[in-house]
Amino acid sequence: MAKPKTYEGGCLCGHIRYRASGEPEFPHLCSCTQCRRWSGAPTVAWVEFPLVTFQWVPAGRTPQLFRSSERTERGHCPVCGSALCAIDDGYPNISIVVGSLDRPNLIVPDVRHSYRSAKPRWWHAEARRPPAR
Repeated sequence: MAKPKTYEGGCLCGHIRYRASGEPEFPHLCSCTQCRRWSGAPTVAWVEFPLVTFQWVPAGRTPQLFRSSERTERGHCPVCGSALCAIDDGYPNISIVVGSLDRPNLIVPDVRHSYRSAKPRWWHAEARRPPAR
């Protein structure tokens, strides 16, 4: 049996690090107002991993959470402020900002772009269909 893929990443200053194992889920772009204001970018690239295969390393060093909506908390580094994740109440996955991955080229957002109509008119980022495996 093949060993599951491992993805690692963290914040700008290195204070917060994480490791996720298994297949990434729902790689997509989002241009909603909350994502834009939280990240400071016109669009955020996201990928999800099951919480059961995700860990903050070292254990106990976790992002600071901010409740951005009735059901969502967004995580950032308490030292450098880097945007890292979103956690929805009762949802089995954690959403990770693709740009925080050590190897972001391993994740290709697919054609899904949440709140595409909310992106700035001058922004022309478009996700492409990932290559066949």
